[in-house]
Amino acid sequence: MVLFLYNVVFAVAFVLYLPFLIIKQRRRGGLTPEFRQRYGRFTAAEKSDLASLDGPVWIHACSVGETVAALTFIGRWLERDPAARIVLSTTTTTGHALAAKKKPASVRLIYCPIDFYGFVRATLNAVRPSLLVIFEVEIWPNLILQTQARGIPLALANGRMSDKSARGYAKNRWFFRRLFRAFSALCVQTKEDAERIQQVLDTEVHVCNTMKFDQVPDLNRDPAVAAGIQTELERAFGPGERLVFVAGSTHPGEEELMADTVRELRAGIPSLRMVLVPRHVERTADVEAVLKARGLSYRLLRNDPGTTTGPVEVLLVNTTGELMNYYAAADVSYVGKGLAGNEGGHNIIEPAIFGKAILHGANMQNFRDVARIFREAGAAVEIAADADFAPALRRLLTDATARAELAQRSRAVVENQRGAIDRTLDLVMPLCQS
Repeated sequence: MVLFLYNVVFAVAFVLYLPFLIIKQRRRGGLTPEFRQRYGRFTAAEKSDLASLDGPVWIHACSVGETVAALTFIGRWLERDPAARIVLSTTTTTGHALAAKKKPASVRLIYCPIDFYGFVRATLNAVRPSLLVIFEVEIWPNLILQTQARGIPLALANGRMSDKSARGYAKNRWFFRRLFRAFSALCVQTKEDAERIQQVLDTEVHVCNTMKFDQVPDLNRDPAVAAGIQTELERAFGPGERLVFVAGSTHPGEEELMADTVRELRAGIPSLRMVLVPRHVERTADVEAVLKARGLSYRLLRNDPGTTTGPVEVLLVNTTGELMNYYAAADVSYVGKGLAGNEGGHNIIEPAIFGKAILHGANMQNFRDVARIFREAGAAVEIAADADFAPALRRLLTDATARAELAQRSRAVVENQRGAIDRTLDLVMPLCQS
């Protein structure tokens, strides 16, 4: 009865929200014909191809961050079992585009269905998985309960749960307990995540650490990627010595802070150049306006109109999925969503994988445990207030020794924290044989 009411309410809400969803998707871009799979619609050729896999492992990742972790997870799975048949699903167009670009050739890519009964049923009929692995905490009732009803094992991988989500789940444990009980293995990032899930369901939860420490960058797989990055930097900044500051996953307000700081510091550090990577590509025009208002010359990474001649001060990355490659070229990096009124934070592990000096804001609620690990190791500079950002960046740019020591500590943290993927695979892979 509860699931029936959920589907009724969901259907009404979906119809009301549909016009806003269409506007949002058109504005964000990236829509392809495959997006119909969100509604459980597959072509005859797609159905035939999926049927040929004969009981694949279905791995679901929502957006870009989860997709990056899932791709590394899949790569390691295929190293252990090269014959494994895997279907990867994403929810967002940006996650789908990234997966299409970077997935192994043998992996099939689909969109995850919207969590309505008919859409989920059609997708399960098309995929017919032997195991469903859900990344982080994508707790969708129809997807979970229909999978369980078919006798298909479920596993949660790289799970995490915020304080807010935990309160909601605990308050409605009468409903969510049934969903968590459907999982044969619950693998989470931290002890705190395990405790939050156990508030809903008193069962065994496996603490495996975050898979983000295990990520294998494109640069490590393909030397041509590194050469391409250097070519882009030369094209934007010209030849000669330079100090490269990469500001990644920035949000509104942070671009203004970054631009003001770079303009201020270049007076004393003329070799300073910035690579600016907004979190959302569709905000490119807004970020361009910020740079123009401050008189900073810039070049777009893709489809630049060529109106600026000669070397520029800022390379504006208007693509998805290339941020880590630019972190590799940084002398100093800033990871966004922690300053200028933004909260939550983003993944500071990415620049640390390359052993880079890292700055981030204090508002790291979504990466609280990761930030704590770096703080305890003295492996990143945490900025408490916007006014503290420029002095902190100036110090790292002008003190090569401090910059190198911070970079060395950030890389050491990564080395010490690796292993989450193998711990998770040890628990999940046997489920395929059950």
